[in-house]
Amino acid sequence: MIGNLEGLYLSNNRLYGNLLPSIFSNQSKIEYFDVSANQLDGVLSFSTFANASSLQELDLWSNRFHGNLPPSLFSKQSKIESFDVSDNQLDGVLSFSTFANASSLMYLGLSSNRFHGNLPPSLFSNQSKIQWFYVSDNQLDGVLSFSTFANASSLQALDLSSNCNLEIETESPTWVPTFQLNYLNLANCSLNKKNGHVLPSFITTQVALQLLDLSHNLIKGSIPCQLLFNTSIKALSLRSNKIDGFLFLGCHANRTSSLVFFDMSNNNVKGSLPENIGHLLPHLYSVDMSSNALQGIIPWSFGNLSFEALDLSNNKLSGTIPQSLTRNGTPLVYLNLSNNTLEGEMLPRDANMKSLECLQLGGNQFQGMISPAISNSPSLLILDIRNNNLSGNIPKWLYDHPRLVQVLLSGNRFEGHLLRRMCQMESLQVFDISDNHISGGIPSCLDNITFWKKSSPSSNGSNSFMEKGPLFSLAHPAQLEPKFEIKTDLRVKHEVHAYKGIPLSMMTIIDMSSNQLTGNIPFEMGELLQLRSLNLSNNFLTGSIPNSFQNLKNMESLDLSHNKLSGRIPFEFVEMTFLSVFSVAYNNLSGRVPFERQFSTFKSQCYDGNPDLCGDPLPRNCSTPNQIEPGHEEEKEESRIIDSPLFFYAFVVVSYAFGFWVFFGILIIKKNWRHIYFRAIDRIIESCFEMLNR
Repeated sequence: MIGNLEGLYLSNNRLYGNLLPSIFSNQSKIEYFDVSANQLDGVLSFSTFANASSLQELDLWSNRFHGNLPPSLFSKQSKIESFDVSDNQLDGVLSFSTFANASSLMYLGLSSNRFHGNLPPSLFSNQSKIQWFYVSDNQLDGVLSFSTFANASSLQALDLSSNCNLEIETESPTWVPTFQLNYLNLANCSLNKKNGHVLPSFITTQVALQLLDLSHNLIKGSIPCQLLFNTSIKALSLRSNKIDGFLFLGCHANRTSSLVFFDMSNNNVKGSLPENIGHLLPHLYSVDMSSNALQGIIPWSFGNLSFEALDLSNNKLSGTIPQSLTRNGTPLVYLNLSNNTLEGEMLPRDANMKSLECLQLGGNQFQGMISPAISNSPSLLILDIRNNNLSGNIPKWLYDHPRLVQVLLSGNRFEGHLLRRMCQMESLQVFDISDNHISGGIPSCLDNITFWKKSSPSSNGSNSFMEKGPLFSLAHPAQLEPKFEIKTDLRVKHEVHAYKGIPLSMMTIIDMSSNQLTGNIPFEMGELLQLRSLNLSNNFLTGSIPNSFQNLKNMESLDLSHNKLSGRIPFEFVEMTFLSVFSVAYNNLSGRVPFERQFSTFKSQCYDGNPDLCGDPLPRNCSTPNQIEPGHEEEKEESRIIDSPLFFYAFVVVSYAFGFWVFFGILIIKKNWRHIYFRAIDRIIESCFEMLNR
């Protein structure tokens, strides 16, 4: 029993089991009951809350409750105002009778469960006091007319997002809203499918609306000026629709928007960005216009804004990066201009972005060397300048950068050697220098890089920036804060995948493929316990494969193909149980191929170009005379030398020279033999003359 307590807060503990029916007595005066973020399970029952007549706030979110909500969850005397069971395993069809006695209910949280069917229309009657209603991320289906909410005059926040089978119609039948929303999330809901996927017209009546998310809805047409210049809207997401046309077309040049966060990525908006965009959107804090068809140059007025995040990637922008955008004092934390046709130097020479944490400039036409202005960004974690026309050596000061986590330099024309100074980059997780002209050996000190070597990557706090979520959060009306969506395309397992969030923060990759590296693979690389992908293919590496690689238990992809490696494939490799991609093709390896555990899944193509390898899955049986068992490499090497054409010709020359000097040596030493030899030669000459005279 609770006794005379008025509030009980037990959230974020390790409670498990079910809620006892007797937890609330007839005399219970408890008003606030919070057991959220635990491991409670079982089925919610009316008997549990029947006597909780004083209960006003009930927080059960983030547990493991399952089953249906009972038809009558609260008594007729219920004073419940807030009920949150989000993030559980509840299912069934939502029924009005469940909340029939909750006449004072203002906050109803049902998100992230397994509810199906449609919403009961009677839930939002004239008497409804519900202000905040969240039912996102469920399995609701059918067609829901927005007229259901027409009489819900108290409604302020509505979230129906991520119900993929739910069709929401806002245009028919005709209705007039009595509410004024400040938060609306209809993302991924098949919006207005029967009316041509148009923007909801009632939004123009919402003068208090601050956060609006209509993403992933196949919305067509252009962005109306009324939406961009609504004086109340602070955050607007229209990402992943079919919006086209020109930005700000027909909008009054002297109007200014209140937008702080703006996401119109993955649409087909075209044309140039207006030169006065800094005046039109003066309050922008985070903007994502990536994956459209924008052309022209980046406006100079962008530099007048107090951006923290700017993403213009995957467009058709040209020209150079404006000096104003990288000026001293800019608050930029995240800048992504990748996959455009920008040119010139990588950054303006006086760039000074002290707060910058992520710089992505890949897939452009930048020339020259890596900009020394990078050293002015001490907080930089991600440097992505792949697939440009950059050249020169990797500068020494880059190795000395204190916080770099990802260094992506592939697809350029860099040359020179890898310096031992790179071993000072203790936070490095991803290092990609593939498709360049780097020569020399691989530094043997790579095991000094802490993140690659340590036993638990979760203890590294330097990658928290990469774990942030979407470009801005629309999770709750009170939570208007930026959450930059850091996405990086990484080549793993011979394929390019987009990583973001926690998976990105956990990736550990070394890719030095397609260069001119020589020498042995350092034994110390077998100490990089957290490494998930290693690609050293298409180089000139020699020597044997280090046995220490058996320690790489987290390795998922290992490519050593197209080198000059010799010796055998260590049988200890079968201990790498996570390995799913493996290739040692086109080397000089010999002996039996490991064929146990996951190695039994690798096809013969993984071993092509090694004629002295044998055993499954290859057609060459190790028991035949022409094959060699592991441990007999020296004997095989001898037979290979004897059978070579070079050995044959050398033997003929040496034998001829030896016989020639032995013969003439005897003539010089033995006088009698010399006389006999000369008389024989004279007789042969005389015989030849007689034959000619006949």
